[in-house]
Amino acid sequence: MITASRGERALLVLMDALLVAGALTLAYVLRFAYEVGAVTQIPPAPLGRYAQALVVALVVFHVVLHYARLYERIAARGHDVVEETWRAVTLASLLVLAASFFYRDVSYSRTVTLLGWGLCALVLPIPRLALLGRRRRAYARGARLLPVLLAGSAQRIADLEARLANRRVFGVDVRTRLAVEETPELAAAVEAALGDVREVLLTDGIPRLALLEVLEVCERRGVAARVVPLLYDLFVVPDDLDEVYGVAFISIHERRFELLSRALKRAFDLLVGGALLVLAAPLLAFLAWRIRRESPGPGFFVHTRVGEQGKPFAMWKLRTMVTDAEAKLRELVTLDDLAEPVYKLEDDPRVTPLGKRLRAWSLDELPQLWNVVKGDMSLVGPRPEWEVVVQRYDAHQRRRLKAKPGLTGLQQLEARGVEDLDERIRLDVYYIRRRSFLFDLWLLARTPLAVWRGVGAR
Repeated sequence: MITASRGERALLVLMDALLVAGALTLAYVLRFAYEVGAVTQIPPAPLGRYAQALVVALVVFHVVLHYARLYERIAARGHDVVEETWRAVTLASLLVLAASFFYRDVSYSRTVTLLGWGLCALVLPIPRLALLGRRRRAYARGARLLPVLLAGSAQRIADLEARLANRRVFGVDVRTRLAVEETPELAAAVEAALGDVREVLLTDGIPRLALLEVLEVCERRGVAARVVPLLYDLFVVPDDLDEVYGVAFISIHERRFELLSRALKRAFDLLVGGALLVLAAPLLAFLAWRIRRESPGPGFFVHTRVGEQGKPFAMWKLRTMVTDAEAKLRELVTLDDLAEPVYKLEDDPRVTPLGKRLRAWSLDELPQLWNVVKGDMSLVGPRPEWEVVVQRYDAHQRRRLKAKPGLTGLQQLEARGVEDLDERIRLDVYYIRRRSFLFDLWLLARTPLAVWRGVGAR
């Protein structure tokens, strides 16, 4: 989460006012000048009346965006920025629409409000995404980092610091580390070490009284304090939080995915996946012919992968290796000797020349559209994994099997070629915990650029 400066907040307020005014004015023009969305032929209200309504709409949008804290902080991920902004725009548009029903002097066009909602949903995330990109570039240069102090058990401090190491994402500069094993008077040590520290992160291992003393010090010195839960890899979302008589509870339901959301995702997979499969069919036929011409064997390769809840399925790909590739793998890698159940070969000798080009553009993955249509996979989801790898998963790693694997996904986009299993698992679990239709659209929109860049493709 990024905290906006005073100047950035003022800029966001100004940009929002201009964008909302422009969107609603364009909605008026589209409705009455071009008859977009016209259901009935009604004379437009005088422009002056809509100008008065625009003032009301600007106030409503500002109040809603303010109480949604969209001027105070910016989400650290682009899809969260879009989702939070869309929720606020929808609420503001509904309030404006409801207000128009109670104003009887003039019959306002509901279509103008609906068009305005769509236009605002398109443009209002833009300044926040621009601010997020600007801040991330500053973090990458080592500028505007948040100075923090870590306190807790030595092991947990090391684990948390390793997780926060990606400055471009977290923007954190760890100034001081205080391990409870080495610091008898923790509160006094924290106060002495604050300096220009603006936030204190407290992990587990701190005795209850010492924790309260540290929180008291932070409150007195005007420094923000956050308590990091023991299992931060659970990726807690607001719906997981509960409270009973002041006792905080976290309810984790990783398999929770509403029936309606699941039905919408399946319908989208069938509609879009089926259309893409039809469009890709001539290209797939041509590539399969080229593969057979280059090396003996079939054009397609069918391999067993593990799907949702550990169910195996036959995954289709264009063949990019020699036909005896699986037998030759034993000469290159001994899976039982690996420290982690993951491997990636540089300059794999089993890959054919054409296969290298297909992999560089991810064209070998196109036949998986058939798996999407069949229901074995989804357009967006965790990366489909080999059976022999899944057999070595521990309880934490098996969490990524709680959703259908995807043709694309968060891991496929952000960890292409990454061998760190923890990072790959973390991205898949994060997707499972935060999945939504909007998140899927965001990942699909990012996929063409990732394929074009070809980062990590082997």
